[in-house]
This record gives sequence, C-alpha cells and structure tokens, in this order.
Amino acid sequence: MSFWQAIKRVFGKGAVAIGAKKELQSILDHPKIQMSREEYDRIQNSLLYYQGYTHCNSDQRAKANINMARKVATEYAKVMFNEQAEITIGKDDKSKKYDEASAWIESVFQHNDFKRNLSKYLEPAMALGGLVVRPYFNDQSGQVEFSWALPDAFFPLESSTNKISQCAMAFKTIKTQGNKTFYYTLLEFHEWIDGEYWVSMELYESEKSNVLGMQVSLNTLKQYEEFEAAVHGEEIERPIFSYFKTAGFNNINPYSPLGVGVYDNCKRTLDRLNKALDAFDHEIDVGKRRAAFPESMLSGIPDKGTGETKLTFDKDDDFYVIVPGTNPDEFKITDLTHDIRTEQYIGAINHRLRLLEMEVGLSTGTFVFDGAGVRTTNKTATEVISENSQTYQSRNQQTTELEEFIRDVVLALCELGRATEVDGKPLFSGESPNREEIGVNFDDGIFLDKKSESDYYRELKNDGLIPGWLTLAKIMKLPESKAKDLYRQAQLDVVDETTGKIRDSGYEDFEE
Repeated sequence: MSFWQAIKRVFGKGAVAIGAKKELQSILDHPKIQMSREEYDRIQNSLLYYQGYTHCNSDQRAKANINMARKVATEYAKVMFNEQAEITIGKDDKSKKYDEASAWIESVFQHNDFKRNLSKYLEPAMALGGLVVRPYFNDQSGQVEFSWALPDAFFPLESSTNKISQCAMAFKTIKTQGNKTFYYTLLEFHEWIDGEYWVSMELYESEKSNVLGMQVSLNTLKQYEEFEAAVHGEEIERPIFSYFKTAGFNNINPYSPLGVGVYDNCKRTLDRLNKALDAFDHEIDVGKRRAAFPESMLSGIPDKGTGETKLTFDKDDDFYVIVPGTNPDEFKITDLTHDIRTEQYIGAINHRLRLLEMEVGLSTGTFVFDGAGVRTTNKTATEVISENSQTYQSRNQQTTELEEFIRDVVLALCELGRATEVDGKPLFSGESPNREEIGVNFDDGIFLDKKSESDYYRELKNDGLIPGWLTLAKIMKLPESKAKDLYRQAQLDVVDETTGKIRDSGYEDFEE
C-alpha cells in the first residue's frame, strides 16, 4: 500500500493509544505546539476587525462602522491575482519533457477551480497574514482536491528562515446528539522524523465550543473511521502543504514564522476612522429639523363619545419638542435645528483615510469618502503600474511571495501524484519540474477596468513591442490561432478600404 493510499484511511481503526485522559483547554496547550498564545490572540483580533466588529457594548446605541479592514484586504487581493493570471510549467522547454506535468497540474487546477478559489481566499489571507493549502486524494470523486486553511487553524511546529517544514492543522466538526452538542477538533500533524515524512491524526471532543477537550478515538466520528492514526511516506521529499506568508517582517512578534495582516499595524487608525464616521452619523441624527412648542398647543382634542384625548400630532415624530408649563401667549414656536458640519466631517474622514493608505502601503487617493460612503477610486492601469505608485510597489512585494506559494502548490501536487496509486498506477508518473521552471504571470491582475487594459496593450502594439494579433488575444481573451486569423482579416479590410481593389492580394505577407 502506498503512502497516500494509507492517508486515505488516515485516522485510526479500532482503539488508539490515547494515553492519560487529560482535557486540553486550547490547541496551544498541546505538547507538540510551541507557538505564542499572543500571536493567535492577535490573529483573532484581526479577524474581528475583518468581520466588522464595532467594539461597543450591547447596552449602548448601535455605532456606525466603516469596515475599512476588509476594504484594504479586498484592494490588495484585487490587484494581486485574478482568474486571468497564467501558471506555466517548462514553457520555454522545447524537449517537451514537462508536458505530462503541465497537463496533470492543469487538470487538478481546473477540477478544483484553483484560480477562482485563490482569488477568493486571498482577501482573508491578506487580512490575517497568510493562507495554507493541502492537497489530498478524494476516494469518492477519484480526484485530487484541496483543503484551504487560514492562519487561525495553522500551527507551525518547526521552521527555517524562509520555510515552514512541519505543522499542525485544525479541522472542526459539530455534532448534535439528543439535546447535547459536541465539538470535535481534528489535529493533523505533518512532521519529519528521522528523515521520513509522517502524517498523524488526533481527534478531540468537547461540549464547549471554546475548549479543545479530551482526546478520543478517531472512529468516534464516521468520516474518520476508515483512517489510521499515523502513517509515513518513504519517498516523500517535501511537505505536502503550502503556506503563503504576506510580505514583510512580523514586527509584532519577531520570532514568529507567521505573517502579519496588511492592517495589523494600523488598528488605531481604523478605530479613529470608525469614531469619526459615527460622530458624523450621530450629528446627522441630532441635526434633524426640530421645533419647540408650548405644551398647551399640543394637548389634543377630547373625544365626546369616549372622553379620551386624541393627539393632533405624531408623538413619535421628534420634530416636536414639547416645553411643559409654558403660556402660549408668551411663548412662540422656536426652530431648534442646527446646521450639520458636513464639510468638516468629510474632510476629517478623508484625512484619516490618507493616513490609513500610508500605513497599509496603498497609493494616496485609493479610498475617498463623499458623505454617502467610502468608495474605491477607479485608477487607470497606467496609474496602477506607475513606478511611483505605492500600490504597485506593495503589490510587487506581495506577488513575489504569492509566486513562491503557487510554486510550492505545484511541487506538492507532483509529489502527491507520484505517491498516490489508483489501480496499481500512480496518478502522475511524469518528470517533476524544477522550481525555476514554474512560471506565474500576474500581469493581467493589475488592471482595474477593461478600457485601461485595452489602452495598455494598444500602446505596447503602437510602440512595436508586441504583434497585433497578441493585442487582440489579450484584450478579447482569444486563443492564438483565432486572434491571428482575426488580425489578418482586419488588415485585409484596411487594405480594401484604402485601395478598393486588393482584398486577397498578399494575404500571407501581412504582419502577425
């Protein structure tokens, strides 16, 4: 049985040597995990900001909130990667020795909708400081599939300066039995022991959602009853997981191998932004038109039939401010409305947005508050890729890390494919590419609108840097053959309009 066939049974038939019964309060209490508790408190706090938590007590009025933490993460994810990015293997290799690897990777990526999922997960990854992908073989589908995890479920066991080589990942399950709810946490350990790659599993059960609980047999849950508790691979040469770490040094915890979120160093600015917006929103509420009336003018009219007094105004309308005990002959109706300081508040909020942009590494003017809400400016491609653009420089730093992550995913898939046998044959038997032979083209990801993209490629064509057919292929998303045919036809139409007589002449001589 191969390593990855064993992994399919991964987590423990029958009894498991669990050892002494001891309840663990947290995953961080596990003896194998030596990570700082403060580091995961930081990640949980960043998650609250990402969710739009307003930091107010339940007995206070609801506060207005701009979820700028998510907007910042979204802006980074948008310019870093999209579905138009290209992942190639051995593209310049004329011997075609990597054709099988290229086809294998492409089939796995398409089955898992990898590009779309990566685009989706990049947003929380930028918010929390990282992202983990672990490929596995699914018996039911007969395909390699991906498990995605954010930093709050990822626990490095050992790391070097650049890479995390051992880790634990947490997967949670909730199960209800009668009137009781049980919370299960599966810890999956990836370790190197005496030069061999080991994957081991431990299952914990608790009746409290915030407690890890007691270790139980893996066959406690049906989805794990066919799995073994531990298995090793003799031919595994690299970890079968990939970790994306956001660019930059972790200045909050310098000894942690985990990355920091893009807004981790500016939470005070985020709080001040919310405070300014809430003050503006509150001023709009209290600045509604109001007027003071003497009590006798609003006393109502008695109903002759029932004797009840019927009010002649809506008592819930805060336009009416009743002044009790006043003589209507001596008191006149007074307008209490105050002007709303709209310009001052808009200026203050935009000032704090400029500070936020500086702190998170985005270009000045990325976000604008216009009184109705915060919008993202539609910058052109030229502005985005300008060498003076802070967004472009920050993007380049992040895509460097993202490219290494994608290369790790490709190499892990090749490793998994060779080690997994179906009907006695490995899923992948071709030659694995070297790291430098895996290419990632992020260029399409920098464009924020189709017109900017079109202008960009047309400028390259006009400067003689790319052929005309490639301009069509990029703008219209056409395959090479169709783009060439369309470009030839366009040239013939130009000739026909110019001369009126040479539609077919020199067809093969036109520029491609």
